Amino acid sequence: MSTGLARFFAAVLPILFATCSTAHWPDQPPHQMARLGEFKFERGGSIPDLRISYVTHGKLNEARDNAVLLMHGYGGNHHVYDLLIGPGRAFDTDRYFFICPDALGATQTGPEHSSSATSSGLRMAFPKYNIRDLVEAQHRLVTQVFGVTRLLAVAGASSGGSFAVQYAVRHPQAMTGIVPIVGGAFAGVNSRLRRPWSLSVIESCAGWEGGNYEKNPQVCATNALMVQIPYFYSRDWWERNLDTPEAFERWRVGFGAFYIDVQDTRDLWYLNQSYGNGWIHDTPGFGGDVRAALASIRARALYIHVQQDEIFPPEKIAAEVALIPGARALKLDSIAGHTVWYNADPQATVVMSNAIRAFLAELAGSRASAESPNSQPPQR
Repeated sequence: MSTGLARFFAAVLPILFATCSTAHWPDQPPHQMARLGEFKFERGGSIPDLRISYVTHGKLNEARDNAVLLMHGYGGNHHVYDLLIGPGRAFDTDRYFFICPDALGATQTGPEHSSSATSSGLRMAFPKYNIRDLVEAQHRLVTQVFGVTRLLAVAGASSGGSFAVQYAVRHPQAMTGIVPIVGGAFAGVNSRLRRPWSLSVIESCAGWEGGNYEKNPQVCATNALMVQIPYFYSRDWWERNLDTPEAFERWRVGFGAFYIDVQDTRDLWYLNQSYGNGWIHDTPGFGGDVRAALASIRARALYIHVQQDEIFPPEKIAAEVALIPGARALKLDSIAGHTVWYNADPQATVVMSNAIRAFLAELAGSRASAESPNSQPPQR
């Protein structure tokens, strides 16, 4: 790609994502809210009425066996896959039904969303959640609202991919396949630095006030994210695309509107503390043995990862894939690194989309002759 074209994508694509990530346009599906009753947290505490916000794309068939759950990652929301969803795209709405929730503890400001410290009004009295709580909340949405007891697939990018793996360990019969994209059980060593850095930035910020602020101190959340952003792209990407102040400013404005500048600080603090708890390695029943947990997965797995990923390095993904029966991987070569999943490299997006589309078709084909497992009507 030429330098000029690379700069075009660096400047324009984040802005395109900003428009689809923060607003509902007339042709987009309506924002919906599920009320799922009392929810008990693994680390203690409960809330009387769990709320999960979501949108859906496509149509759930009569057998309810074409549903795919899309789990967003760190600091995201239900719009992050919009560019990949639609007729003939990676997530093909002509064939499948896509459930796109905002995770428990959703961090982005804006429309009413899933239960979190801020949206619930509980502030710092909100129970501390972990990753399994996040998975269980979305599992409850899938089963109680849609009556789907076996998904065609669970997919997610970045930590959304990690959640998909946890889902497959926690509920091995609840899906036919999983698609972790630049995510998984084994992150790079820098993950031990990034989370504490973000927490310390928030806690030392003048507007934090112990988390009991009235007005969101936006700069606290922005700065907490900025310490992580350097790992999102490879060093080559930064050097080739943002080598002038003007190029950096265009990127900063677009990515700010999409991600960096739209976070609630308190909810981001809760999210960061959750990432140290409830991962695959300490799933109950495996005695702390992450290898045994991964070996228990019964879903077919397609991992999509990137040679230049700074957050989930390729050697970590390769080791993980080797532990899951029948799992396979597609390794992309892209200086976009970890951000390849949101079209930071359009050529890689084409390759990734083709692989996802083929894998979902394979999963659907494997179930075509089997009786649908979703025999109970949905509870609405």
